[in-house]
Amino acid sequence: MVCDHVSQAVLTLPASSTPVYKEECTQCFDDHNMAAGIDVCLSCFNGGCPGTPNNHAHQHAMKSGHHLTVNIRRVRKESDERPAKLTKLEIVEEPENDQYEFETFVRCWGCSGAQLDNVPEDVQRVVHAVLHAVEASKGSEIKAWAEEVTACSHFDSLTQAPAADFSSEALHQCSMCDKRDNLWMCLSCGHVGCGRKQYDGSGGNNHAIAHFEQTGHRVSVKLGTITPEGTADAYCYACDDNKLNPHLAQHLQVFGINVAAQQKTEKSIAELQLEHNLKFDFSMTTADGTQLQPVAGPGLTGLRNLGNSCYLASVMQCVFGIDRFRDRYFPSAADHFLTCSQLHPAKCMLCQLHKLANGLWSGRYAVLETEDGETRHQHGISPAHFKAMVARDHPEFASMRQQDAFEFLQHLNKQIDIAERPVEGGALNPTSVFDFTTEERLQCTKCSRVRYTTQKSSLLSLPVAKRPLAAVEGAPQEFEPVQLAECFDMMTADETVDGYMCPSCEQPTTAKKSTRFATFPKVLAVQVRRFEFVNWVPQKLEIPVQVPQSPIELGAYRGQGLQPGEEALPETNDQPPTDAQPEPVDESVVAQLESMGFPRVRCVKAVKKTGNTGAESAMNWIFEHMDDADIDAPDSEPQGTAAVADPAAVEQLMAMGFPQARVERELLQSDGDANRALDRLLNLSDDVTMDNVAAATDSKDDSASCSQYELTGFVSHKGSSVHCGHYVATVRHGLGTDSAWFFFNDARVVAQPEPQSEQAYVYFFTRND
Repeated sequence: MVCDHVSQAVLTLPASSTPVYKEECTQCFDDHNMAAGIDVCLSCFNGGCPGTPNNHAHQHAMKSGHHLTVNIRRVRKESDERPAKLTKLEIVEEPENDQYEFETFVRCWGCSGAQLDNVPEDVQRVVHAVLHAVEASKGSEIKAWAEEVTACSHFDSLTQAPAADFSSEALHQCSMCDKRDNLWMCLSCGHVGCGRKQYDGSGGNNHAIAHFEQTGHRVSVKLGTITPEGTADAYCYACDDNKLNPHLAQHLQVFGINVAAQQKTEKSIAELQLEHNLKFDFSMTTADGTQLQPVAGPGLTGLRNLGNSCYLASVMQCVFGIDRFRDRYFPSAADHFLTCSQLHPAKCMLCQLHKLANGLWSGRYAVLETEDGETRHQHGISPAHFKAMVARDHPEFASMRQQDAFEFLQHLNKQIDIAERPVEGGALNPTSVFDFTTEERLQCTKCSRVRYTTQKSSLLSLPVAKRPLAAVEGAPQEFEPVQLAECFDMMTADETVDGYMCPSCEQPTTAKKSTRFATFPKVLAVQVRRFEFVNWVPQKLEIPVQVPQSPIELGAYRGQGLQPGEEALPETNDQPPTDAQPEPVDESVVAQLESMGFPRVRCVKAVKKTGNTGAESAMNWIFEHMDDADIDAPDSEPQGTAAVADPAAVEQLMAMGFPQARVERELLQSDGDANRALDRLLNLSDDVTMDNVAAATDSKDDSASCSQYELTGFVSHKGSSVHCGHYVATVRHGLGTDSAWFFFNDARVVAQPEPQSEQAYVYFFTRND
């Protein structure tokens, strides 16, 4: 049949940049492999499930007035061939037509979902374009995973002159040490040096890069990776990156090396990276060697790895293990989809939070698979739509690179806070469970007067004591275990502030500073800082932190405010004089911090705040102040700050639920920058004083009567840096004797009777009240 809706429809072909959601519903995890398939809107290319229990395709058609869809169902072809073993760090796109068949038809939801016959040619063209478009969630993945090595001009303009002592007999060993592998030959003079020292102490002794620093010879080739086809690992130190050398055969001929006669004897950088990543595996057995059994069900749904997305999966499993998050987004998912004014669910943060909550807790997608009669792990669900939404304005989280799980948790809280502000004034915002207030006490040691200030926070970063055990040759460095209480003791201990300009003494003195809790959160999210700089490289330290499984009492770390007998320091204007000269910073330290992935503004501020005392102290300052509202704001406001806030920016921020007076004030404090003003609005309390902190504790927060916590989840990490390696989550479901622990390794979920928390990176503690 052909209906009137076809002739009335105004359809356009999707452009190459148009997202087409043709594999999975944007409101649930039903996909085109299911019996009902997926309906793709031919007007806006939203993907919806046409079957029960949700029928989001029909719901979208009724809300948008877009009646025409193409239904796509993918069916695997019968084949006896097994998939090839992964041997190369790349994505090779296998033609879907070789593996699957696609069943399609056009339907009209304006005619009760009737299938249409004799579809006009203009509609067929749109259908054809949809079928051949790249799925929206895969466009960025394919681009990010195609690790392209390009050439650079330094190989084109190379001047070669073999050194007088060059000998082909010396190519088997570093010229400066006894290393015989990971050797790099300078293509300018033939010098052979070993590679860089890695985080874990492996690799070389930095002699290849030392040669570059001494001579300025910029390009080299890794011996042992040269193939008869003329390929090899090449590196340009000027570009500081792996590069393609299109003239490799000619360059090596200068040193008497015949490429055609070479045989590859060492793994390439790509192969080593793949091998390194594949080694990151967490034990799936108990202490006695018993294999942990796969589980599935509500709250036990795995999240498939999109490619270095384990940081996101681990955090989300822990977050949705918190009652407030589950109760906010799971039961109300269907109601939200009916009432949401956004016609494109993939572009709505709340829609994607409801979708993910429903996917994790409904149990519909947690089904154990079987193979040859043996129970296997579940397939899990893909967080691709959620990741695209939560990371849309963040270049790092939007990439396919591994990220810091703690930094992602901070970003997640901010994005949820922004999305929840307009909903009942933020009253339903689940991130409030993380909110607490710290109290900083500063005392001048000369006059003994004190000052108390407070800071709103939502996440905590704890220091860890480093006590190395006796080194064992050939084994990684081990450390003495640290009790969690010792970490809190270190956080709250007095810190000496030299050169403090006391407003009472009116001269430089020494002060003591300490930080405690003014209020306690319902859920305390804690990062432990196991980092130090080794040879100017940030290195993760495998320090065991022993966390009790029994309740933990934190009342000893509660601040008390101004005490009887204490005299407050006079208030002072801390603004620097207008003629003050900018404080110099050590750019080499800034560069080291930037190489870790921190924004430049944070690096510069950290170096200044720590008095140019080195990379390690600056890095610790960044971790300690990550939750500061002004962490990404320059130290000093630019001259000529606008006296009147931009009305458009005021309107934009007021739409998020903030009062006009606060919005205008924070915009002026942020030199009119709406993003910085938003950070201040989200993180700074309105006129916080010790009096209203106490009032808030009495009226809104019951932490005054309870400061006892239990461990209910943690994110663990394996690897030399938080920006590489692999993340997993361990989450406790239930309380008391009815509770049980579960281990989430991407899509694999198992019951874990003996949770291993000593090497965790982020802990979640729930208050017992």
